[in-house]
Amino acid sequence: MKKKIALLCCGWAADFILEFIEGMKTVLSPNSTDIYVFNCYNYQEFSGYPNFTGYSIYSLIHYEDFDGVIILADLIGNPRILEKERLRILQSGTPSVTISHELLGMSCIKMDNYSGAFEVIEHLIKEHGCKNLAHVSGKENAIDIAERYKAFRVALSANNLQLDMNQVYTLPTSSYTNGYHFGKKVFTSGNVLPDAFVCANDSLALGMIRAAAECGINIPNQVKIVGYDDLILSRCSEPAVTTVKSNADVLGAEAAKYVLAGNHQPETIKIESKAVFRSSCGCESEYSATETSRNFIHLIAETKEKNEFTQQIQIMDDVFTEAADVFTLLTNLEIFFARQHSFEGSDFCIFLKSDWTSVLINSAENLPLNLSYGQGVQSIVSIQGGEKYPREIINTRDLIPGKMHSTENNVYLFMPIYNHSYVHGYFVTRNNLTLVKNCYGYTWSRNFGNSIERFRKRTMYKQMSQQFLRLSTKDGLSGLLNRVGLEKLAKPYYAQNKKNGLTTVLFFVDINKMKHINDAFGHLHGDLAVKTIAAAVMEVIPKNWLPIRYGGDEFLVVGNSKNYNGEDYCSIITERIKAKTSIMRLPYELSASVGTLTVPASSPLTLEEAVEKVDDIMYKAKQEFHKNDSTETK
Repeated sequence: MKKKIALLCCGWAADFILEFIEGMKTVLSPNSTDIYVFNCYNYQEFSGYPNFTGYSIYSLIHYEDFDGVIILADLIGNPRILEKERLRILQSGTPSVTISHELLGMSCIKMDNYSGAFEVIEHLIKEHGCKNLAHVSGKENAIDIAERYKAFRVALSANNLQLDMNQVYTLPTSSYTNGYHFGKKVFTSGNVLPDAFVCANDSLALGMIRAAAECGINIPNQVKIVGYDDLILSRCSEPAVTTVKSNADVLGAEAAKYVLAGNHQPETIKIESKAVFRSSCGCESEYSATETSRNFIHLIAETKEKNEFTQQIQIMDDVFTEAADVFTLLTNLEIFFARQHSFEGSDFCIFLKSDWTSVLINSAENLPLNLSYGQGVQSIVSIQGGEKYPREIINTRDLIPGKMHSTENNVYLFMPIYNHSYVHGYFVTRNNLTLVKNCYGYTWSRNFGNSIERFRKRTMYKQMSQQFLRLSTKDGLSGLLNRVGLEKLAKPYYAQNKKNGLTTVLFFVDINKMKHINDAFGHLHGDLAVKTIAAAVMEVIPKNWLPIRYGGDEFLVVGNSKNYNGEDYCSIITERIKAKTSIMRLPYELSASVGTLTVPASSPLTLEEAVEKVDDIMYKAKQEFHKNDSTETK
């Protein structure tokens, strides 16, 4: 039976993770074993609040379902998350190992950051005669950086050199950008430069090398710069960077061997790092011109790939933005991913929790904290072999649909889909780690989650806008549209009738003797008269016609010929009023005068002009009523 190994990681160290997995594959390929990579990204929100919601992807794992667990603890870093997963792993009894960061009760395989860093610093001192060395690192509280700094201090001491704390620089982060800005500041200060800058990683070193070039500082003649990590960029830069290769592939292979061998007594194993000497310290680069050219070609291809990825994310944004409803959104997402999935792979699924439809139309201002994936998830997009497959529901514990299984060894990549503190679902792809490269997965998963939230809020605001429109256009007494409704709804309705070649049908209704009712019986009876006539009108006209309270006791109905067969609504309305008032025992006779007008689509009349005409027609009917009535009229 095929085995399964779970790998827990945080994807910011993309090159390390990819190399680590390659090392695992060399061991697992002959052993019929699948690797399940659970990857996420922590980040800081614009408010400065740290967001760890992505770590919820680990809650998908039932450790007892796996034959081994490898946790890249140093990359995860979060003590609370590590403790939670440590307890779950130990409770499952599954063979496990943690990488570079010790967890109680678990074996640990460590990369010896110290040995390689010590070797580089000793090389600077003994081979190049450096006496005055500076150390540059970020504020990150990471074990690897701490070990490299320890190697710096010990190497100085071992060679009888004094540690000058003024030459120990701590930047906000160990990033290329911070290295560049620090370099610009140092190289333009006019101060005497140290013999060498020892950087905590290659990103810092590369940033400083760029700054040196812009400031006319020659490396290595005026100052030497070394790094750590052996990035591809470090091999291609001018000068190429002296650095330390961390041997992540060796680390991955050892971890895979360890968990496949079964449970052990907790122990700590160290894998040595290796110094790589190049021209940034004054040594010859080990790369030939052909190899350097190959690295440059790789970087050019990578730049093109980044541009393509940016375009794909922009199009994905458009899919969410242009969808008018949930059905359209799902249809367009399927069409989009069936057509373009070079970054997602040829076999992948996008799963949302089983209540996703209600969530997408949830009208709450913000969704509540929810880190659970529930018992079941539904694939809203399923691409297998590059082709679209029907949506399906699976048990969350199954993790992947049956069609994604195969007899070959597979690597499955899982990433969470969430917004702020609400988990919507997850993404899984088979034998494709493109989204791990360059931290593409961070942009992809965060963008997808944010797009869901923007779609949800747009739907919410649309509903609110429609509700506001209903409220603002509704007459509170009669329940009909008011004069605002005439402007906002009736005018567009009239224009649409003309555009569609439909005849507009107008009815104007005026309550008879309204002044007499108000004066003789009070305004409460006047209100009752308005409500009664309005109800009679609404009861008889077709549902899609617009009834409007045009004035105090005047009502306008705007319809069209689509569902009008020449019915005599003047009589129908009059008869309905009689029927309603006959059982009301009113102390007065309640009736209304009604006029009607049809306006062909070809008519040049505006709605206002048509209303004036139908009002005149109604007025003639009212005059007839007064002729036959001896009491005082309004």
